[in-house]
Formats: sequence, structure tokens, C-alpha cells
Amino acid sequence: MKYLLTTAVAGLLALPAGAQDMPVTEFNVVGSIGNLSMYTDKELPFWTEQVPAETDGKIKVQVKPFTELGFKGGEIFRLVSNGTLQMATTVLAYNSGEVPTNESTDLVGLLGSVGELAEVVEEWRPTYAEFLEKEHNIKLLGFGTYQAQVIYCRDEFTGIADLAGRKVRASGASQQAFVAHLGGSPMNIAFAEVQPALASGVVDCAITGALSGYKSKWHEAAKFISPMPVNFGLAAQLANLDWWNGLDASVQDYLTGALRGLEDSIFELAATETETGLACNTQGPCDQGEPAGMTLVPLTEADDVTRKEAVKSAILPSFGERCGADCVTSWNDTIGAKLGITIE
Repeated sequence: MKYLLTTAVAGLLALPAGAQDMPVTEFNVVGSIGNLSMYTDKELPFWTEQVPAETDGKIKVQVKPFTELGFKGGEIFRLVSNGTLQMATTVLAYNSGEVPTNESTDLVGLLGSVGELAEVVEEWRPTYAEFLEKEHNIKLLGFGTYQAQVIYCRDEFTGIADLAGRKVRASGASQQAFVAHLGGSPMNIAFAEVQPALASGVVDCAITGALSGYKSKWHEAAKFISPMPVNFGLAAQLANLDWWNGLDASVQDYLTGALRGLEDSIFELAATETETGLACNTQGPCDQGEPAGMTLVPLTEADDVTRKEAVKSAILPSFGERCGADCVTSWNDTIGAKLGITIE
């Protein structure tokens, strides 16, 4: 009996603060793209291993990626907002046509690394969290990101200006404005449908993460790849605000801290995956499988000039027009001040 009591006390002491009194709480989570590392390496073990271990099984979660649930991606934000989904991870650009503010931190051509993105995200977080609660009944719990989004093409090209006249899968309003500015035809196609669209010629080129495209076998149809970071595929962990407010405070406190830790680990992973993805898509070395043998199209000074001109003439004006005066003011006061850029 003495041994049993000692063991029970030790078990209680091992629980995180507040877990002893935490009520049993069960809910569903919709995760990100199911075959990519944000989900397989980070989200899935977080919900199925870390959370149960840290709460002594008090928090019980059913998690599935949206790609296994029949969703295309763009509807996730709306479904969290209206309470159909309790919690979900979604790429914010998927819904940027309806909610331009969602693309504020990840506009095409502005940032050169995941590290820079993390700094901009931190600057924007309080403003964005307030916007989501007031305008969309959503609680912001954290962010995540894919690696640099790069350009894959079926046919040879020597620079990004060669997208002129090509049909290009572009995810989000900012990418679409970029493609249109270059003279291409932007097409909105769900991620899971891009590989067959490339194979059949429905699209000539497509933009996604350097490693994401490799894992989804885009190289089976696309033979040329540009390493220029178009943007980064920022995602967010969102909860319906009404549902969140109904949770016990101890559950809220735990999830708030744990999800910020998940965010940090996702950004750390993404910071390494651009180089890994480019190597795997081309000649290697590749620890994810066989090198795909794509041709890497070197960046040129002309590419940099084209990118800067697109940002000035198309990306920022288009975003400002879509987003509206109040949004532009908030952007200029936070992200713009951080980057030394002003949207007129």
C-alpha cells in the first residue's frame, strides 16, 4: 500500500502545473497537407503523442489532415469561423481572395528566408489576432510555414520573365498578381490536383514549396525549377472563438503554450527544407529519396530586377487595393515599419 501511494503521488507530481485538475476534454483537429513534413513530423506527433503525455490523457484529440477529409483547402478558414470545425491548420493564402488580410505577412517577393518571415510574423501577431477575433470569430493560436515557394515548369525557361504566356498554378491572390504581372495566366488549383494537372498540360508551371513539390512528385512532369523564393506558404493554427471560450481555463492555458512551442518547431524545420528540397529535386544529395534530376535554373540579376519591379508595380498596389485603407494603415504601422516599406 505504501508503494502504491508513493507511486501515485510521484505520478501527480510529474504532471504539468494544472493538469491534475484539468477536465477531460475531447475535440477534433483538421491538420495541414497530409504527406508533408509540417503534418507528418510536427502536427501529428504533437496531437497524438505530446499532448496526451503532457496532460496525462486529459486532452483527447482526433486529428486528420484536410487532404484526407475531402477538403480543397480554401474552405477551412470559413468552416472554423462559422463553427463547423473546432480547430484547424490552414495555409492562409488559400483564403486570401476572400480575406486579403490573411496574406499580410507572406506577400510575394518581400522576404528572402524563413528567419525573416518569423520576425515579420512576430510583428504582425497582435494586430492579426485582434482582427480574427473581431471580424471572423476566430482565435489565433499559432503559425506554421512551409519552406520557400519556388517555380516548377514542364518546359525549359531561363528566368522568371519566361512565365509570360504560360499557365501557372498560383496559390493565393499575391502569387496570382505576380504571375499576371509577368504576363502569365494564374490558375487556382488545389494542391492535391496539381501533379496531374502538370502531367496532362492543364498547367505549364506551378508554385509550391521546394520540398513539398518533391514529396508530391511534381518532378514526374515538371523538369525545370527556379530557386527564387516567391514567398513561403504561411499557415496558422486557428480555433472557433465560441468553442474556444467554452473550454476550461486550464485547457486554454495549456494549449496556448503548447501550440506556441509547436510553432517554433515548425519554423525550425522549415528553415532547413528549402535547400533540402532543391537538392532532392535536382542532383542531390537527398535524404528523402532518390534525387529527381530536374534542371536548376540559376537566378540572374535580371530575375532580381524583375522581382523588385513586380513588388513595386503589382504586388503592393494590388494588396493595398484588395485589403482596404484600414488594413493598409495597420500593415504600414507593423510589417511595413519592420521592413522599411510603405504601401501608398
